[in-house]
Amino acid sequence: MIISNTQVQNILKVYGEQTKVGKNAKPPSAGPVQRTDEVVLSAQAQEFSQILQALKNMPEVREDKVKELADRIATGNYHVDAKEIADKMLGRIVADRLR
Repeated sequence: MIISNTQVQNILKVYGEQTKVGKNAKPPSAGPVQRTDEVVLSAQAQEFSQILQALKNMPEVREDKVKELADRIATGNYHVDAKEIADKMLGRIVADRLR
C-alpha cells in the first residue's frame, strides 16, 4: 500500500478540524437539570477513526519483504533500475498534483 504525502495531509486536516470543533464547544449551563453526556461522531470522523485503527494494527516492518531483499542482496541478485525508480517518483508527484 502506498501512502502519499497528500493522503497524510488530508488525514491531518480532518483531525485538525475535529480538534477545533472540540475546543469551540460551549461549557454546560449550570441549570438544575442533570443530563448525560453524549458524543456523536460525523461519518468523516468515524472513517478517520477506522483508518487510524487500521494503521495502528499494521506492523511497522514487513519482515517478509526485508528477508527477501536481504537474501537477494546477499546473493547478488538485487539490481536497482534507476529509470524505473525515477519514473515511479515522478508518477507519484504527478498523481498527487492531479488530486
